[in-house]
Amino acid sequence: MTDSRFKDTGEIIYDFLFEHNILIECPHCMKSAKGIRKIEGKFGYILQCKRCGVLSDPMIGTWGNGTFMGLNLWMRTNCCGNLLWAYNIEHLDFMDGYINASLRERIPNKNQSLASRLPDWIKSGKNRNELSKGIAKLRNRLELCD
Repeated sequence: MTDSRFKDTGEIIYDFLFEHNILIECPHCMKSAKGIRKIEGKFGYILQCKRCGVLSDPMIGTWGNGTFMGLNLWMRTNCCGNLLWAYNIEHLDFMDGYINASLRERIPNKNQSLASRLPDWIKSGKNRNELSKGIAKLRNRLELCD
């Protein structure tokens, strides 16, 4: 455990979806691909894989439980009997900061922030070591990205 502090600044999950590309496992070659937002202000994405050249028509982004547009996220691993996942490096950095902080400060009365919506198994201090290992596994997956 580090002596770091996590201060909730009110980020919501949409901040990681609208502002950054999503890392996805290509369904054709099983390598890293990107979900790239093509319609400003909406969830219109294309799937682009530089390894095999696949380029999809625009799709509406649906998400949850380690998937995006019905495809597996690139950064996902089993951890603490659950699935630990991140949409992109920015989302992973957020999770890393939260998980490894020795002090977690929340915004009072802010129930829509990502930090307030994390599942209990991620919030639990007893899982910190295993979660840190899971974050490290996800970071290793980043090295395999284009």
